[in-house]
Amino acid sequence: MKFTTILLPCAALAGALTLAFAQQNDAKFAVSEAVVAKIKSGLPDATPVPVKKKHEVLVFTKTVGFRHGSIPVGVETMKQLGEKTGLFHVTHTEDDALFEAESLAKFDGVIFLNTTGEVFKSDEAGREDRLKKNLTDFVSGGKALVGMHSATDTYANWKDYNDMMGGAFVSHPWGSGDTVKVKNLDPKHPLNASFGGEGFTIKDEIYKFRKDTAAATDRRMLLGLDFEGTDMGKDKDDQRKLYPIAWLDTWGKGRVFYCSLGHNDEVYWNPAVVKHYLAGIQYALGELDADATPKAVARVGFDGALKIADR
Repeated sequence: MKFTTILLPCAALAGALTLAFAQQNDAKFAVSEAVVAKIKSGLPDATPVPVKKKHEVLVFTKTVGFRHGSIPVGVETMKQLGEKTGLFHVTHTEDDALFEAESLAKFDGVIFLNTTGEVFKSDEAGREDRLKKNLTDFVSGGKALVGMHSATDTYANWKDYNDMMGGAFVSHPWGSGDTVKVKNLDPKHPLNASFGGEGFTIKDEIYKFRKDTAAATDRRMLLGLDFEGTDMGKDKDDQRKLYPIAWLDTWGKGRVFYCSLGHNDEVYWNPAVVKHYLAGIQYALGELDADATPKAVARVGFDGALKIADR
């Protein structure tokens, strides 16, 4: 009996230690005091609606492709945003072991922050498929999924993920050094409240999505590239009627929010964008009611004609 009495607390302790060690504390994620100050200056004072509870959120930043230098800044912003507003507490990791069902069940939502590639790839037979299913079950069962920037440059050939996140990256005709105009596609939508009914100008990398994804007929579009005020000649391949930037959706009983802004560090202390992130996160966590019904997007085409754009 003594042996059994010792084993049970050890098993519980082992589970706690696994979660603790999975949280990233590496020096590579540290940001300077100057950056911390900038992040603090860009944080909103409160959530769009009063917080009902403090949620546990997993921020995942594993990369198996291009690695964004803005990851540490994005992580720090999420940590500070959650703590200041009281909406959520962040566990940050690049350890996909936290997507095992027992570990994932501890969280109310997952943020894929600048992930790239096949992040669950494994030499262990069946493991990748198991983790994939755990994620889709997690969201369809009623939990939150949030994607930032290259979350759509993750698992390009996994259809369920592309459908769930909403888009699959093809290219970025507008790079990190380009200044573009962003159109507010849904000025009265609560997730766009931070923009005061207007569009805005920003310097950041703007994604172009695969044609079978990111369609306005499939999900509610919030932001898109504004042809007026943007050098549309940058897309020399196949120009689109719509270049979506942010949207919301549902997946089973769960909620999804995605915004492609977030390549450049300064995006994570831009007050309007961070407030937009916050609204999207509170929506995904089920606290902010918002219409996710797909809605036609009226855009002015390259020929000057008014068109209904789906992609």
